Amino acid sequence: SEFCLPATSSNNNYRLYLDVGREPGTWMDPRWGASGRRIECTIDVSFSSVDDAPEEEVWEEITSGLIKTVTSKSSKVSPVFKLQHAPFARLRSGFDKMKIDEGGYCIESASKSSTIRFCLSVSGTEGSSSASYGDVSIPKGKLYFALPYFGTSQSEGSISISKKEGTICVKQFGW
Repeated sequence: SEFCLPATSSNNNYRLYLDVGREPGTWMDPRWGASGRRIECTIDVSFSSVDDAPEEEVWEEITSGLIKTVTSKSSKVSPVFKLQHAPFARLRSGFDKMKIDEGGYCIESASKSSTIRFCLSVSGTEGSSSASYGDVSIPKGKLYFALPYFGTSQSEGSISISKKEGTICVKQFGW
């Protein structure tokens, strides 16, 4: 399916559940999302184990954008690795789609905690009549995410990220 990753034996496959819409106290234009409509979508991604990450080139725009999201100057930051992803995000339970062009991720390690930061370059939902959501849209550009990171299991080679914290819902599954 165009919404899924190719079959792999990776333990690092995740489905991101996004719910985009107006939130109280937002700095967005007052007209954006005033209707209360929301865009729900899912995106399938796969993080290579940091030890096994391929030395693939990641777009410079994604690399520089991710580095700018690092919150502490004293943090150590891994190189930016290529994030494997499905070709499209699933909108409206698969009746609509949004193209995903490129992705990357890095790990920020501070003294007491670590964060996995990742970015996806998307085509957006604007200008597409089939993916029209009224006054709510996802613009063409980059979507940035950050989740608590708990390391890599040496026996399984799988990464351990928070599935509870943050404003996105992440569920791990196998294909």
